[in-house]
Amino acid sequence: MNKNIIVNGTAILITASLLQVMFPWWIITVPCFIFGAFRDTNKFLNSFLTGFVSIALLWGTYAALIQLYTGSELSSRISIMFHLPSNDFVGIVSALIGGFVGGLSALCGDLINWSSTDLTPSKANKVEEESL
Repeated sequence: MNKNIIVNGTAILITASLLQVMFPWWIITVPCFIFGAFRDTNKFLNSFLTGFVSIALLWGTYAALIQLYTGSELSSRISIMFHLPSNDFVGIVSALIGGFVGGLSALCGDLINWSSTDLTPSKANKVEEESL
């Protein structure tokens, strides 16, 4: 596993958790998108997984803390509303939804970075082609 992936995932986790204190839930897309847009390599799966795992950990941990501190009252009401078999599935579902949003946002940033690269041949390549 690449060390940069862990560092970037931790940066996304910390930034998104601080931004969620003051802004709505969809603010998690901003740090994930910025992470994807400013990467130096275009490895799309790594971008998606970094955004997915960091936001899934954030939202899963937050859902678990809410469930512990409220005595499962809030999660039981949500599980009844969504027809889930257990209270534990609320944390899993929220982690998957948040991870999916974060992963797609990081992937979009990486695809924007990839599409903005200049694909025209360099001058050195033109000289080599002319000499052949």
